[in-house]
Amino acid sequence: MIQSLRKAFRVLELLADDQEQALPLGIIADTLDLHKATCAHVLKTLGELGYVEQLGPRQGYRLGPMAYALPRGRPYRRDLVAAAEPLMAELAREVRETVLLAALHRGRRFTLCQIGGTQDVQVKADPMVAVNVYQTATGRLLLAHARTEEAKTFVRAAGLPGEAWPEVRSETDLRAALAAIREAGQVVNVTPTHVVALAWPVIQNGCVVAALGLFLPEFRFTGKHKAAVLAGMERTAAAITEALGDRDDTDSTGCTEGS
Repeated sequence: MIQSLRKAFRVLELLADDQEQALPLGIIADTLDLHKATCAHVLKTLGELGYVEQLGPRQGYRLGPMAYALPRGRPYRRDLVAAAEPLMAELAREVRETVLLAALHRGRRFTLCQIGGTQDVQVKADPMVAVNVYQTATGRLLLAHARTEEAKTFVRAAGLPGEAWPEVRSETDLRAALAAIREAGQVVNVTPTHVVALAWPVIQNGCVVAALGLFLPEFRFTGKHKAAVLAGMERTAAAITEALGDRDDTDSTGCTEGS
């Protein structure tokens, strides 16, 4: 029964990665390394329950209405989003850049809330899609503040970052990079595609429970605008922390996920 549940959730996660595209049975089975008959049985059951729908014979599968009905319009970590959203909206209006809130859950990074900027050129991202932890500024910051054993478990499962974090080539490099993030108190990263990604910690009950993120094209991260973005990120992260009933000078080392 447990294995069947795992297979069903893996199918749902795969279909959720691109909700606009229907995937054929063969692609789903091959991607998840499932026998086609087993995969067909899982899809049939999920279809009967309304979590998956088939567009037609040989036309593929996509998420069904029940998959969208589950949240009832409420975000994951509603308490956190409720405290952060108005402050994030204020920052987005001020700097006109896209602002987001991310959290780790069982070794995966999710965007809890995202508010788009109003600049002519924007960097786009999909809310509530699991993203490679190593690849994002918020993911790196959250991993840096994860409990020691959780971080070790994550690295054993995920391996080293590879191209997702080219500067990190060994476990020694990774430990040093995460320690540097904790020491700095934030992440400012420039990607190979010339996007600047920033992350500041949000603290609750002495633990980093989320990361405030902002990203913008590198050409805009200069002068007064750069100063405004950096100051706004620091101020907003501290304000969210205060709204959650914590102080921004709380010792948050070593506890994130599961807190």
